[in-house]
Amino acid sequence: MLDFSDLLKKDPHQTANKPQKGLSSLHFFRTEEVKDLVEETFRFDGHPAPIAYPYKFREIASKIEEYSAQLVVIDLRGCPDTLKESKQLSSRLPTSVSVIVLGDVDAISVVRELKSLGFYYLFWPVEKMELAEFIQSVASRHIEASNFKNRRRAKRVGVVGIRGGVGCSLLVAELGRMLSHDKQTSCLVVDHNYMSSSLDILLGLKNREKRIINESEVGTELDQTSAKTLVTRVNNRLNYLALGLQDERSTDLFEMNDLVINHLSNETNFTIDDFSASVSFDVSPQVINSTLDIAIIVMEPTIACLRETAATLGKLKKLADEPDRGKSLRIILVLNQHRAQRFTSVTEAEIEKYLDHRIDISLPYEVTIEENLLNGKFLGEGKSKLGNQIRRLCSLIIGEELSTTSKNLFSMSLLGRK
Repeated sequence: MLDFSDLLKKDPHQTANKPQKGLSSLHFFRTEEVKDLVEETFRFDGHPAPIAYPYKFREIASKIEEYSAQLVVIDLRGCPDTLKESKQLSSRLPTSVSVIVLGDVDAISVVRELKSLGFYYLFWPVEKMELAEFIQSVASRHIEASNFKNRRRAKRVGVVGIRGGVGCSLLVAELGRMLSHDKQTSCLVVDHNYMSSSLDILLGLKNREKRIINESEVGTELDQTSAKTLVTRVNNRLNYLALGLQDERSTDLFEMNDLVINHLSNETNFTIDDFSASVSFDVSPQVINSTLDIAIIVMEPTIACLRETAATLGKLKKLADEPDRGKSLRIILVLNQHRAQRFTSVTEAEIEKYLDHRIDISLPYEVTIEENLLNGKFLGEGKSKLGNQIRRLCSLIIGEELSTTSKNLFSMSLLGRK
């Protein structure tokens, strides 16, 4: 018989620390504003934030050598002579390092001269999405010596329910609304419950019937134009994809959903998949690992759910350690305390100790949730503790820095305890 008290006594520090994966990067900045945006962009793409230092010409070469940096971002805005400064840096830096220069000189001659030095130049000011695309381009050139295989596409976020009824659909709707409205990014919400769901209601849609796919349509070739006809516009930045079944071909329809997402992923910033436990296909760790960029694992504070969460994370760790992995999967662990405390069987401290991971977001129990939903209110709009946690979750997804007292996200490159 399982002695659960013994399992909770496991020392989390027994897990060996693993080295970080990915490019080693440095950032030499002139202002905190630029520093924050660069760090935010790296986190958004699932990379560790670069080690940052104030720009001091004489220290750059030694810092690169000290950290064996592979990618360096150098802020030369306001520099009296950008080309002269860059040429002096070029003679001091290892030829193996990729250098991104941020500058305020808008001239093609500067771009050409820096290119001849082996530097990448980005004119400032710049939006975060443009900066992210530029960094991804440089990183892929560094790794594969080619940029063409890494065209920037939407980040695919999956909200995965360890058990049924833990609030996945609610979180998907809230995140879709916040990303499109508060963060002003485009988003495609994908409903994978092909038989029935309440996601359309949670999004504020009325009388939205699922798009029923006939047998003759399953497996057919789609183009971008036909893919667009399958989605419903929620607002000017948010679309909703909900395909329906006439029978039990869940696997076939999952593949068709993927086709639609692939056609539309270069026209949106995020896709959010509702992988509630009620879907009629297996959301296995293999599916999570191969499909998603960010996996939001949602659990409840019960012993049974805790054990299932541990099993899922264990399998994801094993997949993360496989050689020749194509991408890094970010994991965000969410504890939804959707019932009164008397119905819980484990505490947050016990969960973290057993899983050997921090809980990134803890959603508190609030008795007014159903009332707010019936009144058509989004929970993230209010000033409640629950609304605050949902906003924090949204910030984690896009890579915004949280306060030092907040829970930290962890990626599959750092699945050990921080």
